Amino acid sequence: MITGNALRHQMILPEQQALYDYWRSKCKGGNIPSRDDIDPAELGEFLPTISLVEPVSVDGGDDKYQVRLAGTDLYKIYKQEITGQFLSDMPTGSRRAYWKRVLGRVVEQAKPSAGAVRSAISGKSHMAQFWIRLPLSCDGESVTMVLGFDKFVKLSEVAASQPALEKLSA
Repeated sequence: MITGNALRHQMILPEQQALYDYWRSKCKGGNIPSRDDIDPAELGEFLPTISLVEPVSVDGGDDKYQVRLAGTDLYKIYKQEITGQFLSDMPTGSRRAYWKRVLGRVVEQAKPSAGAVRSAISGKSHMAQFWIRLPLSCDGESVTMVLGFDKFVKLSEVAASQPALEKLSA
């Protein structure tokens, strides 16, 4: 059951907060919204960097995550199509374990997560990646999909507007 709003106050970008507010508006009765509750027409400004990631189990063992949908700007960032790829096959550089932990936490705890990290994507190390991952569910409780949003910002712009985030550029 979804309660509280503390995470929103930890988000840095207004876009993270706006998407979180939209997702919360779809949490009827405190339940996790389904993919059908999310209307792309209501997410126009976010669509270029929206993703849908499905937790899947391969070979009955290690949990994996597969990108089921990736916005057009993610193609530009990754310099390839990531729709259909598994997290283990994506060009995420040294951040693969980080994203596996983030997605695992969202799926296991059935709670949203947000943050910022220096990009580890080849050729994008001068960028900060602000992100949010929101659980979606077919039954209102167990997570069957994760709605993601990413915004990439030059570290020089981050340091100028958010001095407290200087550690991202370190």
